[in-house]
Formats: sequence, C-alpha cells, structure tokens
Amino acid sequence: MPLQWEEAFEAEFAHGEALLQLLPYFCACDEDTRRSGRCDPISNTVVTMLTSPVRMALSEVGMMPFYGASRLLYPFNLMSEGQKAYVRACLAREEEWNVYNDTVVFRRSKAPLTLSPAGVLTAMCAKVFDSGVRMDEARRTGLCNILLQRVQGYVRVDKPVQQALNAWLRERRPPAAEPAAEPAAGI
Repeated sequence: MPLQWEEAFEAEFAHGEALLQLLPYFCACDEDTRRSGRCDPISNTVVTMLTSPVRMALSEVGMMPFYGASRLLYPFNLMSEGQKAYVRACLAREEEWNVYNDTVVFRRSKAPLTLSPAGVLTAMCAKVFDSGVRMDEARRTGLCNILLQRVQGYVRVDKPVQQALNAWLRERRPPAAEPAAEPAAGI
C-alpha cells in the first residue's frame, strides 16, 4: 500500500502543468551531462526520471524527488503554493520520514513509485514545441523524434504509448506544402 506522501506526489509534481514546470528546470540544471558531452541533458534527464524510483528527499534548498539522482533538485522558491503545502503536509507526518546528514528522506512503500512514460514523454515534446527557440514545426517534430528514440534506447515504452505520442506529433506537424503548379503546355 502506498504511503500518504506517495499518493499525492504525482498530482503535485509529475502531472500536467507541474511536470511542464519541473522538466525544463531539471534539464537545465544537469551540468555534469552538459559538460561531459556524453549525451544530451534532455534525454538524460528524462531517462533518469523514468528509471529512478520516486523517493522524495528534502535538503535546505529544495526537493530531490528521485532516488540516486541528487543532481535533480527542485528549489523551494520555484515551487507553487500547492506544492509547498504538499511538502508541509508530508513533513507533518513524522512517521513517514527520517533525517540523515541534514536531509529529510521519506520512506517508500514496498512497490516503488515510478513516473508514467506517457506523461513525461508528452511533456518533453510539449516543451520542445513551446520553446522560444526559432525553429520551424518540421524541425521541432524531428527533434522530438530524435529525443524519443534516445529515451527508448534506455526505457521500455509500450506500443500504445508510442502510437499516442506519434499521433500527438502528427497533429502538430504543419500541412504538407502544396505541389508547385505545372507550367502551361507550350510555354
């Protein structure tokens, strides 16, 4: 049975607008990946979010939601009021956490909580399409496809999820260009 903090975590941090806020921040703060040149910070962050179990820990400056991924820290000052209220409510249930080296670590249930690939991958593509970078829609679609392929190299994504993501991308693709008009005969 999930612990109380686990039940509301996905709604507060890993769903809808909250996930759209969290994902780009985590991608931007992944300095180690960016400096090493081993892989891109976007797919690396998404793979971490999908393969690491959620095990919330709190430091002096923010929340580290993924076990073994302390580089993904979400500062308290960026949290919404609802997210801060969620953290305060979790802290009120003292039986669900311990303190280790100035970090509050929340216990986990027997079945670890993991994020939905459909939600995280859709958020990733939505942020690519909503980016302020000047790029045409076809390139954005291509970038999403590349990122999805990189993530799927590490994370198993069910076929229905893949089909839903492909349909989502097709809806955003601009219509095909009209074929050039044929020159009139005899000219």
